[in-house]
Amino acid sequence: MAPSPPHLSSGEALPPLKPGVIRLYSMKFCPFAERARLVLNAKNIEHEVINVNLWEKPTWFADKNPNQQVPIVEHDGKIVYESLIVSAYLEELYPDKHPLVPKDPYSRAKDAMLIEFHGGKVIPNFFGAKDGVNEEKVEALKGDLAKLDQDLKERGTDFFYGSQPGYLDYMIWPIFARVPSHGCFGAGQGIPKSLKVLAPWVERMMKDKAVQSTIHPDSAYTEFNKYYRKDATIFDRVETPN
Repeated sequence: MAPSPPHLSSGEALPPLKPGVIRLYSMKFCPFAERARLVLNAKNIEHEVINVNLWEKPTWFADKNPNQQVPIVEHDGKIVYESLIVSAYLEELYPDKHPLVPKDPYSRAKDAMLIEFHGGKVIPNFFGAKDGVNEEKVEALKGDLAKLDQDLKERGTDFFYGSQPGYLDYMIWPIFARVPSHGCFGAGQGIPKSLKVLAPWVERMMKDKAVQSTIHPDSAYTEFNKYYRKDATIFDRVETPN
């Protein structure tokens, strides 16, 4: 797999667009940009990645997204941003290319509700539980994960989508990739083994090709977390395989 391109910073020019090729503005450690990368890679959509230094942003970046956040997709004169919107847009743009969402409307609605739960509960509690310092957040996170564990158990499938990962799996995955480096349940520890269905799901996701194309070693996440907000060179200083 190709290594991630350097992050463009203040003063650097915007590279010209390639006709007919989707461009993703990203940051290689961002869990939200990772959602879009997972969809692009799972669906094998031709694209290019432009990484952006989010602490020394190029002047042109605000023209792509007034919120100045990643991910952003640009192609054919169109710009779309916000991770869930970008990911859904890519799925709708290429519906027949390795479909990632159920055909049944109710199943899609159930998945959407679980993604909403993940964003409203799991993500805030995950960040609040860093290094296990806030016991209340750690316990809340355990409860959130137990809900996901029960949902997957009721589905009776290897992945939330079925026999292979789908949109829901990819939208919630980036947080799970960062649990060991985040130290929620102890330094280097993954989710509790008591989550009898969710823990094996994590192991299966780790073997997925799209996941393998975006994930970094725990040591890289740890190094990035240590210096993020302190050192603007950290975006490229931490070496990763992709």
